[in-house]
This record gives sequence, structure tokens and C-alpha cells, in this order.
Amino acid sequence: MLGVALALVPFLVTLTAILVFRVKTHWAGLLGTACTWLIAIFYSRTPLYLLPWAWIYGILVPLSYTLAGFAAWFMTYHMMFHGCFEDIQESIKRMKGGLVFKVFFLCFGLGVMMLSSGAGFTWLAVVLNDMGISPWAVGILIEGSADPLTQYAYYATPVVVPALLFGKEFGFTLQDLMPMFNRFFWITIPGFALAMLWVLKQDGKDVTKRDVAAAVAYGLFLAAVVNALNLLVDISAVGILAGAIGMGALYVARKVGVFGSSSEGEVDVHPPMTGEQRGRFNKAIAPLIIVSLLAGLWGSFGKPIERALGSIMIPVIADQAVPFKVAQPFIWPAITVILMFAWLKPSRESLEYVGKLMKDRWVIQQVANWTFAGMVFTYHWSGKTIVDGSLVLLPGNEDLNLLTVLAKTAVGVGLHPYVVMIPFMSMFATTLLGTELTSTTFFMPFHFIAAKTLGFAKPTAFMVGHIVANIGITDIRKLMKNVALIGAYGEEYKALRRTLVIGLIITAATIIPLMSFLFWP
Repeated sequence: MLGVALALVPFLVTLTAILVFRVKTHWAGLLGTACTWLIAIFYSRTPLYLLPWAWIYGILVPLSYTLAGFAAWFMTYHMMFHGCFEDIQESIKRMKGGLVFKVFFLCFGLGVMMLSSGAGFTWLAVVLNDMGISPWAVGILIEGSADPLTQYAYYATPVVVPALLFGKEFGFTLQDLMPMFNRFFWITIPGFALAMLWVLKQDGKDVTKRDVAAAVAYGLFLAAVVNALNLLVDISAVGILAGAIGMGALYVARKVGVFGSSSEGEVDVHPPMTGEQRGRFNKAIAPLIIVSLLAGLWGSFGKPIERALGSIMIPVIADQAVPFKVAQPFIWPAITVILMFAWLKPSRESLEYVGKLMKDRWVIQQVANWTFAGMVFTYHWSGKTIVDGSLVLLPGNEDLNLLTVLAKTAVGVGLHPYVVMIPFMSMFATTLLGTELTSTTFFMPFHFIAAKTLGFAKPTAFMVGHIVANIGITDIRKLMKNVALIGAYGEEYKALRRTLVIGLIITAATIIPLMSFLFWP
């Protein structure tokens, strides 16, 4: 029991620091990591030289995502310098329909399509903030809409990276995981749609009963679309097409008065855009749309090239290496930036402006990501040592590995209770480890250890349930990223406090499809 208690200490320290003392995320993460190191040294007897290497390994795991994020933030701030968001705002003001419709159109349509293509969608945080949405709510509206479809995004690191890291070891591929996701969409997508309305209501915005009914109907429609697309097109094209179809469905629903018609009167206040305004809007949005289309075509026809290019292994220590895809998510944001330069010319002034904001905002949230990486892989490597060039957990030392200790304790309750616990473990890890990627890389070996101990023959079902339950509504890194982007870093605790209940409800609902894997394929 001592090992279990010690393994929980870093999590409790991190959570208390953020929620109670309002400590900024990177400092809270450092506190949690420091606790993990002390436990790994004095309890797990981990060789001291392994700990910094575990941290470096954790930093390199999401390298593709880090590069993609850098390009997306650069694009956002360059657009901001050129006034693109004011141009986009002018268009949104003149769009028919109320605030609820506009938020869904931006987040649950355009945002999903752009996330899936890798064209970059973080700029939506700036637009929503300009629309009067509070900083604490911005990240939830963006990520909450995109998260149910993350596994179909070009950015799908929470699925792709763990499969690359552990697939060979545990004998599964990405294709083994993907068909199982459809079962969850019937609950998660409508659930997130309702959660978005709850967030708007909490932010003091008007939400009607008709909006609630429309949100549920839209969520079920989008779930049906994704289930159908998963049977018809390549996985990487599903999210892009779903976003495009979702925008079209929202537009039709607004035209017939089902979604957003309650605020139609606001269009009388704003006259139609002039030709100059429309041209500026098209210039602002063109690179994003073009790259989304290119990425969609690549998802449909370019996968053989991507598979042929494969991955390279970045050596770290002993036999530990990090896979790095040659064709990876950085490509599409980078292409977006290059295309953007054709319309929005870079200059010394624009680069200085972008550089200052990147230094003040991107760097600090990246440091926070790295602190959580140190915590996660300290858990993985605790109690291990290097023998004959391999990092191993020696027989008899299982109780010294913090991950193994937690896994063996969790399975003590039996198979069915363990399945019920999985979504809550996922929410717990996503909240405290900073991101759904660190949550999944933390728990993938955990669930395979548990399945072996329980004698359960379908451990990949545990993993799919865990990945789906990595809900962005309580994801510290995503909340931190979006508040940092708009200059409100440090306010993520407000979002965590407000969304804990709704997050628990959505998480609990995912138990239903997860439990179904126990009874039929």
C-alpha cells in the first residue's frame, strides 16, 4: 500500500496547486515532477542518471505535435498582425443566426475540418475572444467540439504516437483501434454539443430550449456521418469531411429556422459586407481553406507515400528510441504559413511582433508541457535499470515501478469494476498529466498489464475506451494553450473548476459503449 500511496502523491500535489492555490500550470507541473523524482529515487531506487533521460524521452515523444503547434501559433500571430481576425469578425457579425449557431459553425464545423487537416485552428481562440466569450470558456468551446473527432485528425497523436511506441510490444496496429471508436460517437458527440451550450450558459450567454434540442439533433447527425465515413473513406479524411458536412448541415438548419434563428434580428444592425471587406475576408481565410482541401486529398490518395516514407527512430538511451514520422503534422501548418505569405507579406515589423508574442505566450505553455513529460516517463522508468544495453524492470522489482503498482491495485476490484474505472482514470490522467497524449502514453502499458492480470483477451478495448475518455473539457494543456494564446495564461483553473461536473457526466456516459466490448465485438 505504501507504493500506491506514494504513486498518488504527485497527482494530488499538482491538482491542489492548480485548483486551490491557483499556481500556474508549469510551476504546478514542476512540483509534481519533483515529487515523482524524489519517490523514484528513494522508494523505487531508480538510478539517478536515468531520470533526466526519462524527461528528455518524454519531451521527444510529442515532437511532431510540438513542431505543428509552433507553426500554427506563428500563423495565428501573423494573421493577427495583419488584422485578419477583425476581417473575420466583420463577416461573422453579418452572418445570419444567433451566437449559439455562430459558435457551433466555427467550432463544430470549421474547427473540426481544420484540426483534421492540420491547417491550424488555434486562431479560433482569438475570434471567439473577440466575440465576447470569456477566456476560461474559449478553450473548452474549441477543444470540446474537436475532441470527439481527434482520433480522425491529422494531428491524432494521442492514437498514432502510442501505437508507434507500444504497438509492436503489445501486438496491435492503428487499424485494430480505429473501428472500435464508432461505438462511442453516439454518446460523445451529442454530449460535447450539450457541454458547449452549458459553457455558453455559464458564461452568461442566452441559450434556449430550441438550441438544446438542435444541439442534440446535430450531435446525433454528426455521429451518424462519422460512422458512415469510417466505412467509406480513409481514416485521415474522415474528420475533414465530417467538418465540411457539419458546416453544411448547420447552414441548412439555420436557413430553415431550426438552429440559431432566435437572433435573426441582429442582421438588421449590420449591413452586408462591401466588396473590399469581402476581399479582405477571403484573403484572411484562403490559406486555411486551401490547405484543408490539400490535406483532404492527401488523406484520400497520399497515404501510400506516407507509409513508404515511414518513421525514423531518435535514439535516447540504451534501447529506448522515439519514433518520428517523416510525413508528420508539422507539414500542413508549415504549408499554410507559406501560402499565407503569398497574401499576407512578412516584414521586419510583422516578424518582430510575432516573435515577441511567441516568446511571451508559446514558450511558457511549452515549458508546462515539458514538465508533465518529466512526470509521466518517471513513472514509466521508475525502478528500472539498464542491463546489457536494454532498459528493463528486473524480476522481483515490480513493486518498485510506480505504474505497475497502480495497475495491480486497480485490477484487484475485478474486470467489470475496472472497466467502469477506466474513463475516470482517463479523465484523472488528462487533467493532471497535462494532455491526452501523456495520458495515453502513461496508461497504455498500464491497461495491457491490467488485461494480462485479469485474463481479458481484448486489451485494445481498454485502450479505445481510455482514448475516448481523454476529454478535452478537463485537459490542462489545451485549456492552457488557448488562454495563453489570447494572453490570459493562468486562468485555466477557472475552467477546471467550472467544468468538473459536466466533465464527469460525459466521462460516465462513455462507460456504456466501453462495457459493451465485454459482451460483443
